[in-house]
Amino acid sequence: MVDDHGGWHPPACSFPDTGYLAGMQDEGLLLRKDAYVEIRLHPEKSMIVLRWTGFAPSPDFRSILEMAQLNVRRHRIRRWLADLRQMNAILRQDEQWSIGDWFPRLASAGLERMAIVASADYFNQTSVDRIVGAAALEMPFPVTYHPDPVAAEQWLMEG
Repeated sequence: MVDDHGGWHPPACSFPDTGYLAGMQDEGLLLRKDAYVEIRLHPEKSMIVLRWTGFAPSPDFRSILEMAQLNVRRHRIRRWLADLRQMNAILRQDEQWSIGDWFPRLASAGLERMAIVASADYFNQTSVDRIVGAAALEMPFPVTYHPDPVAAEQWLMEG
């Protein structure tokens, strides 16, 4: 806006008193939401949460993991929660990329704990088990499985 004296000022902006900012802390900062995943960053908990919502084609799968890793580094995140309950199969080439390229880089990102809520999909479970099993040798932090996101977050917050 331009005032009466020709100076520019940003328009006034206010949030209603409905707990908007408190709700943002509870929900985290939404980084991405599409047909494949919802990613939320919780800086106050030093945690990133990826809630997968279906099959992600290779370019999307990789861009999702790259984006999450970038935010772990940028915000010095120590905890990772992967909710895979609705995730479907992971392509074999993406398994190999995860093991040989992505996880080794994640190992140096500063994470201290990773919690996984397993998928109901057998093929996803098999892929994730192979990825975690192969990557575990290089991980400087524990990776554990949990029955639900609440249990996963409780474990993450213990350390």
